[in-house]
Amino acid sequence: MHFSAATALSILALASSVFAGPLGQSSRDSGDDNNTDINIFPSKDHYNDYAICKGRVTKDMFPQLQAPSNEGGCVRYFPAIDITGVVTMVNLYAKDGIKSACDCAIACLDDPTTCTNWVFKHTFAGAAIDNNQRSCTLYSSPNLPMGVTLDYNLGQSVGFGFVNMNAQQGADAPLTFLDANSTMVDKYGVSGFAVRDTNQRQYC
Repeated sequence: MHFSAATALSILALASSVFAGPLGQSSRDSGDDNNTDINIFPSKDHYNDYAICKGRVTKDMFPQLQAPSNEGGCVRYFPAIDITGVVTMVNLYAKDGIKSACDCAIACLDDPTTCTNWVFKHTFAGAAIDNNQRSCTLYSSPNLPMGVTLDYNLGQSVGFGFVNMNAQQGADAPLTFLDANSTMVDKYGVSGFAVRDTNQRQYC
């Protein structure tokens, strides 16, 4: 059987494409485990060093929570910073069972289809509403950065309450405060992320 040069080259090219996939994929991350520029993540042994709400946000409560032990806890949080956005807002107070930031994180994890971030802070809603205590607000978006402004088409949007600020202009993430005049930073205010991936695994 006779092959032309062009046919031979075509066969070689086809063979290369067939074998390049698996072989290339398996070698693509070869050595990454030992490359400190790529493997930048702390080991699971250190999860507990940074986790808040251990024993409160547990794997018994959220079986798909991606934490190394049943004690659970959250590591995606920001003390004294409010990283939340304003597209959707659900306000929860002490009368709703919110006594701590852990209660707030739990409320967000409980509703993964609408909540991706939460904040536990003073909102100064008035004693009749918040009993002058920190409250919890659940959001579906993080704080927009200063260089971004979004103008929402409310007629085509679903799953949101009234958007008070449209267009929404970005800004640096605000701090949490002890006073309505925003002069005393509240070091015990805290915000965080709580998300669910396409495999139904939850993270906080």
